[in-house]
Amino acid sequence: MPRSVPLLPAALLSALWCAALPPTAAAAEERAHVWVADDGTRVRREDVGLPLSRGEGNAIFRPGEPIRLGALRAEVVALQVIVEAGAEPVRGVKVELSGLGPAASGGAPAAAPQRQAPAAPQQQAPVPGAAPAPAIAIDRFVEHYVEITRRSRNEQRPAESLGWSPAARPPDDRHLGFLPDALIPVGLAPPWAPYPLEVGARETRAVWIDLHVPEGAVPGAYEGKVVVSSASHGELASLDLRLDVAPATLPYSPVDFIAFYEADEVAARVGDGPAVEQQLWQLLHAHHVDGFASVRSPAEVERLRAAIDGSLYTKERGYRGPGAGVPPAAVALGAYGGFGDPGEEALRRVEAVAELLPPAVDDVMLYAVDEQCESPRGPGWRRLIRGSRLSSRVLVGHSCGEVDPVKQDVDLVLTPANRFDSTWARAAREAGKRLWVYNGALPRTGTFMIDAPLTGLMADGWIAASHEVDRWFLWETAFWHDGNRGGKGPVDPFTVAENFHNRDGDACLGDGMLLYPGTQRGAFASRSLGFAGVLPSMRLKSLRRGIQDAGYIALARPGSPGAVDAIVKEVIPAALDEALDTSPAAWSSEGAPFFRARAALRALIPADAALDAAGVRRALADAAAARRALVPLPRAGERPAEADRPGQPAPGPRRPWRGRGLLLAVAGLGAALVALVVLRYRRSRRGAGGRGARER
Repeated sequence: MPRSVPLLPAALLSALWCAALPPTAAAAEERAHVWVADDGTRVRREDVGLPLSRGEGNAIFRPGEPIRLGALRAEVVALQVIVEAGAEPVRGVKVELSGLGPAASGGAPAAAPQRQAPAAPQQQAPVPGAAPAPAIAIDRFVEHYVEITRRSRNEQRPAESLGWSPAARPPDDRHLGFLPDALIPVGLAPPWAPYPLEVGARETRAVWIDLHVPEGAVPGAYEGKVVVSSASHGELASLDLRLDVAPATLPYSPVDFIAFYEADEVAARVGDGPAVEQQLWQLLHAHHVDGFASVRSPAEVERLRAAIDGSLYTKERGYRGPGAGVPPAAVALGAYGGFGDPGEEALRRVEAVAELLPPAVDDVMLYAVDEQCESPRGPGWRRLIRGSRLSSRVLVGHSCGEVDPVKQDVDLVLTPANRFDSTWARAAREAGKRLWVYNGALPRTGTFMIDAPLTGLMADGWIAASHEVDRWFLWETAFWHDGNRGGKGPVDPFTVAENFHNRDGDACLGDGMLLYPGTQRGAFASRSLGFAGVLPSMRLKSLRRGIQDAGYIALARPGSPGAVDAIVKEVIPAALDEALDTSPAAWSSEGAPFFRARAALRALIPADAALDAAGVRRALADAAAARRALVPLPRAGERPAEADRPGQPAPGPRRPWRGRGLLLAVAGLGAALVALVVLRYRRSRRGAGGRGARER
């Protein structure tokens, strides 16, 4: 008894230390571990021992079970293979996926359906003389990490940023540290992001895998094997993968996202060859996003003709992906006010450019001015265009979020997504005006910042499918130069995430940067991959996932409207003007709920379903109309105050109870910790603490 008293403080200190450690660190595996994550999950370099790695809450991975994925034809599905080191580094890691072939047992792909004769069920051998079904293509990328030490913010209001209101700010404990974002093809991996992977002790590294299911794929089950090996530890894992391909065909670009890039800045960083610009357009197109051409001269139209008329997206031009031959939905005449003030000479220049544009483009927009609602440019250009031969071809537009679109004397209004007002939008359409949204901020929409969950961009596709938005404009995709007024100059995006500053004190991480440079010239040449083009980000992949999900909604809803609307409402309980800036984002920050909802939608899609562009528009218009009955807008007294400046979410009132709530939470945590210490001490006295502590 006398000896136990002096040991009590030591036992308490030991228990406190164990309790203070993350559970994963206290019980870290001493050997390497391989697991799989969905495409809505971001795993930091330091995230070892996550519950997901044990299959807990993981939508696609359980230890000892096959990886299970589902897809439609003409869809790209993705997964991440995570390699987690124990006490020792793991060197020279390779992640390989064998070609996906027909399942060896039940559920094998059936023959492609025929128009004239019924297909032979469970056909496995090729029909003599028939062209072989196209294979499922596999692309692998090294996930590159960038260190986050400070969050996106406003210097005067640190909890607020251009990407979120204070109440919707994503937590630091998931968004500080080494975050992956840039995706580097394994064949281009440089020494500073090597492949084979080099995994530090008690760290993770990851390979992203895209599976491209061609439109002509035979529906059914496909099987493959993910094999992970290393130079230092031999084979680490051999995981079965099963992909079930449904017979329906995913429509291309069911919702419209259009993305601007500054051609001169891309040329300055990557190179000025036409191959770079063409590859940028093809990469965006493969992710169901249109490049937004800004043309100001006949020479620029000719330079971009293949991109604008759709011929760039063909096998003859080296394109492999969905939407073959589909032209972009919109073209800008002088983006951000590139044609200056209206006048007869300027009108002649506009006419010379507009008349060269291919007729397949739906919308030709003269972008009069940016975020200057009081500017006379928009109304002046509208009057000028109406009196010209372009009156039936050109829409005059500008960006403005503060004024009712009906009261704006332009044809097309771009409004910040976090200022979208469905009442205004409906009135504008009834008045014959067009309304697009641009950018976005939590909790109204997802944000493009790196230091936020990937599911925000995924949610944007669901929001576009279920709300009355026309097109969604992304202000930039290659903003590596920080060229704003108040900007701090060019950055190397592979090492610096903070790429945006302005005179209002805003600092943003990854804003306007969904692409990474394949080549870097000048000051950043040491971080060049020598590739004449641009690379995707995980955020671009997440946006693609959400856009494809919109296609699921369009295909499933005509036959099961109530069930589909309920699924969408569960995934996106509130968005745009349904959401309050004083609340966090209503959708999950984890990918699993989206994955499960996608599987539920896929089960509702009729066999062999397919929709043309007009059918998709009708289905999603019906979904948006039904949404308003399901999710009413907040009452007038609940609506948040207007934001302080265009495109900026309202900061929301500061609530004194937040501090008291934090104190109560800390007190409760302290009481729980004391109880845990006492429990562990008592169990240690009985000699039963070791295994129980590890299992907990």
